[in-house]
Amino acid sequence: MKSRQSGSAGLVRSTVVTALGIVLAAVPIALWVAWSQEIFFGVLAVGGLCAALCVWLVDLRSSRGEDRPHDDAVGERAELPDQFVAEIHRIFPLTYHHSRVGRERFRRAMERLRTLIAR
Repeated sequence: MKSRQSGSAGLVRSTVVTALGIVLAAVPIALWVAWSQEIFFGVLAVGGLCAALCVWLVDLRSSRGEDRPHDDAVGERAELPDQFVAEIHRIFPLTYHHSRVGRERFRRAMERLRTLIAR
């Protein structure tokens, strides 16, 4: 029952943060079209309040540990061999893997990485 409450609270919190973000995205346009000084400062106040609430909600979520992985999942991570990491550093740059020139070189490098991971 506790996980269901935590899940629904997380959903509500995410929805509120999203809504606050949408309001914050509208603040610059609202400032631009504000036709009086009172409306201008009102929009600034609403923007500041939304920003403060957003920061508070995100900080509240991180302090409760909702973003942290579970302890049992941490131990399941596999270590990469040193040769794999060295090969990743040797292949540079990976940004050209879609080009016609580097295609074969990229395929060979990925095949070497596959064999290193399979070990």
